[in-house]
Amino acid sequence: MVGALAAPGTEYERPVPLADWTGTRLVANAGFEASPSAVSQWEVTATGGSAAVTTSPVHGGANALRVTDTASDDGVSVRSGRLAVVPGETLTAHAFAQRVDQTAGSLYLEYWRPDGSRIDEAVVSTNVTSATGWQALTVGAVAPDDAVTATVLVYSAQAALGTTVWDDVTLDSAPPPARRVPNSSFEDLHDTPLPSPWAVSGSGTAQLVTSPVHTGNRALRMVDNNADAGETALAKAIPVTGGETLTATAWYQISSGLTGSLYLEYRKADGSSPDTYKTSVNVTSGTGWRKLTVSKVAPSDATSVTLRLYSALTTTGTTVWDDVTIRSTADARYAEAVGTGSVLFVGDQRVESYTGMTRQVVRGTPKGDPALTDGATGVVLGGGTWDANPRFGGAVLRDPDGTYRMWYNSAAGTGLATSTDGVKWTRYGTGPVSGHGPSGIAENPRYDPSNASSMRFYTLYPKNGLYYAMASRDGITWADLNGGNSVLPGFDVANVSWDPTNGGRFAALTKQYPTGSPYGARTVYTSFSTDFVHWTAPRFALAPDAFDHEKVVARYPSRPAASSEIYGMAGMRYGEQFIGVPWMFDVHERPNALGNPGDDVGRAHLELTASQDLLNWSRPARDAIVTEPAQSAWNWGFQVGGSSLLTVGDEVRYYYGSFAGEHGCDATDVPSLCAKAMGNSKIALLTWKRDRFEAFRAGSGGGSVTTRTLAPTGTRVTVNANLGSSGQLRVALLDSAGNPVSGYAAADATPVTGDTLGTVVSWGGRTTIPTTGGPFRLQFQLTSGDLYSYSIS
Repeated sequence: MVGALAAPGTEYERPVPLADWTGTRLVANAGFEASPSAVSQWEVTATGGSAAVTTSPVHGGANALRVTDTASDDGVSVRSGRLAVVPGETLTAHAFAQRVDQTAGSLYLEYWRPDGSRIDEAVVSTNVTSATGWQALTVGAVAPDDAVTATVLVYSAQAALGTTVWDDVTLDSAPPPARRVPNSSFEDLHDTPLPSPWAVSGSGTAQLVTSPVHTGNRALRMVDNNADAGETALAKAIPVTGGETLTATAWYQISSGLTGSLYLEYRKADGSSPDTYKTSVNVTSGTGWRKLTVSKVAPSDATSVTLRLYSALTTTGTTVWDDVTIRSTADARYAEAVGTGSVLFVGDQRVESYTGMTRQVVRGTPKGDPALTDGATGVVLGGGTWDANPRFGGAVLRDPDGTYRMWYNSAAGTGLATSTDGVKWTRYGTGPVSGHGPSGIAENPRYDPSNASSMRFYTLYPKNGLYYAMASRDGITWADLNGGNSVLPGFDVANVSWDPTNGGRFAALTKQYPTGSPYGARTVYTSFSTDFVHWTAPRFALAPDAFDHEKVVARYPSRPAASSEIYGMAGMRYGEQFIGVPWMFDVHERPNALGNPGDDVGRAHLELTASQDLLNWSRPARDAIVTEPAQSAWNWGFQVGGSSLLTVGDEVRYYYGSFAGEHGCDATDVPSLCAKAMGNSKIALLTWKRDRFEAFRAGSGGGSVTTRTLAPTGTRVTVNANLGSSGQLRVALLDSAGNPVSGYAAADATPVTGDTLGTVVSWGGRTTIPTTGGPFRLQFQLTSGDLYSYSIS
């Protein structure tokens, strides 16, 4: 939701106190020293006055910014370049200001969406006061889930007049929290008007509303009209470790009366929460949005925490809640260390800023078996004699002898096929190798063929709302683990993989519904295990955001149930990050409102996301990786992804499946409920050139991308780019403050040209960067063309 600027001084969010894991973001020309005559690297709109560099007064350095507003019906804005952000990141802007005369001057922090629109509800600001001399201003806010960039804005409002001088703008950053609250902003529309998976109870009501909201499109209104009974909204339990300190925050607005409390409740393994394990804080009277904060150390035997929004027995009234979050002493600061693998631009965890660039998702190139129907559109496996409906959610792995093996789902269980080239496949045997379908395949790199108890392949399978584990030495004969008992809670779709970080471990990305109605939306939770039997408690990782929901509503404007969900997702290690392929489920009908979601109707498509830890994900671009098919195509309906990315030479391969029609759509439902019955499934192959999943594309005047600080283990910078016939790429090595390192400026760099999957950058004959003096930043300057990745090896 976007619109006009909020009134200056509307402090939707007070400055956020940050811990020692806070880092510093790089605001270009933050001290206005880049030019003595022009306000460079800031966007100036001065229809109501002027903005110019001045030499007096200054707070630091030789220059400052003088903003003069001479029009009572127009304003002046000076906006920084856009900095990349990731969802949940907390930014705090600081600036020094000196009011020369009258009343002008405000400091804003703004967040922006993937389509370039500003998130007005997330705008925060503070005014310059009447104090004399230099004064320090501070304003901070958490990046909403649909935010991809942020800006600092120096602003003189339309009604303001006067002159204010600004200097020394800085921006602090705290990475996303280690603990996330499911549906923290109440944007999940699955069970509207209920706020699932929050559990609601009491004599009043707790329902989603579209106004007022703190951020996004929805908030939770709790109404308590009974002085003899209360009302509760209880969040889903979040795993914790004894000894960590959690700080919970929630935003509220009083509509009537005065009722409402925020509870932080630690729980033991049996789910109990003694009174000494709880703490709370009450709302206070006041207008507008206000924030509650409560902290407590987790007892040594605590295994989870719940947050409760509560209206007490003796109070009545209406309170609206939004944006419930948790910070923990277990939160980690931004990790500067970077290994020797490829760093992609699928996510923005390592991107500081970019200018003159647009994001471009590269759709995969189909590579099918020409002997098969639909082979031209990528199909490599169609229906067989015993598996008329092969579907994915499995994996393709390559044996040391070069043989490809594919494990896939069928109505009968796990199918197995083999191939010498990964394109033409032969089914193994005349039936499934297991009666249970796979949830991806994780290959154990520590498999020891000489040890009879060592297993090479692992997978989960769902049954009765739980996940069970099975393993195999050869991929053909499978055996249950854990004595046939379940190993994780869950529902149906899961995806497993091997995580080589943190000493090596298995990862499972699962669904975690409540035990009963209302079930809530399909979202992603992450668990880890070193033995595939004992898993960490599932932690909420990824859900659709308001931007995703709005896209579905725009596609189905007459369908009140339209919303976005993530049906499943695998997390696959690729270079220096994990790549996720979320199955974006565009739901437009819910025949079983508040009941079994299995009949939900809609299509699904595949997108890209990236993470450093499989818990916090970044999705700056929201385009599908499969070219939009015609409705008559085999893959128009419901696409599902695999759990493996294979690199074969300079080609990356990803296998996926699709049903021809919509999920939950029977032939009798067409056309009243849906457009195309679900139909059979096939499996297909998409390919990319190495690393080329997503690009920064330079505009007509060129552009640049600057990284966050990096502490590399290597010294040789290599780039993957397509500069076309005339474009050039130069790379500058910067210090942490953004200054060029001597001898490594862009002017010292040998231009990279043409179409290259890997060119080593050089500066005046030097092909290695210094081993001391870091951390460093890299700045990629393109005259035109696409930049896909870099590595420091």
